[in-house]
Amino acid sequence: MRARFLLGAAVVAVLALTGCSAPEPEPEELTVSAAGARYLDAVCPVNQVWDNVDAALDRLRLAVARGDSADTGPIIVELEALQKSSAAAAERLTDPAVVWPDKAEAAVAAVAETLEADAQQAAEVAGLDADAIAGYSWEGGGTIAGAAADTRAALGLPADAGAACAER
Repeated sequence: MRARFLLGAAVVAVLALTGCSAPEPEPEELTVSAAGARYLDAVCPVNQVWDNVDAALDRLRLAVARGDSADTGPIIVELEALQKSSAAAAERLTDPAVVWPDKAEAAVAAVAETLEADAQQAAEVAGLDADAIAGYSWEGGGTIAGAAADTRAALGLPADAGAACAER
């Protein structure tokens, strides 16, 4: 029994050294319908987090405008959630195990880039004080909206993001 184990271990070691391994599986080519579902599964949770960020930001801005002691805790929690959800969505959209339909590939890549930029920006904004957060103007809003609209159009999804997510 021990001899078989040693022989098996030796075979595995030789195969590892010679580069023999199982071939990588071919990426899954998504149909337009499957691509639409995958896209919505990635971005709709981010949209919900954005709603939470906006609500927390509105509360912070009101407190700052009134001169109250503004607690940044709630907005920081939401910005951290945005960072995580945006990064996760970007990763899902750039997964090398799938191939997006040709007409949607560039648009999906653009959305992934905006999500990565949002994740980075959310981390930066979370480090600001209350006044700076309240006065902050998010960079790239037009690019984000345009890339998302182009992707929804390429995938045959409703033009309105809320309607598209409601249908999923």
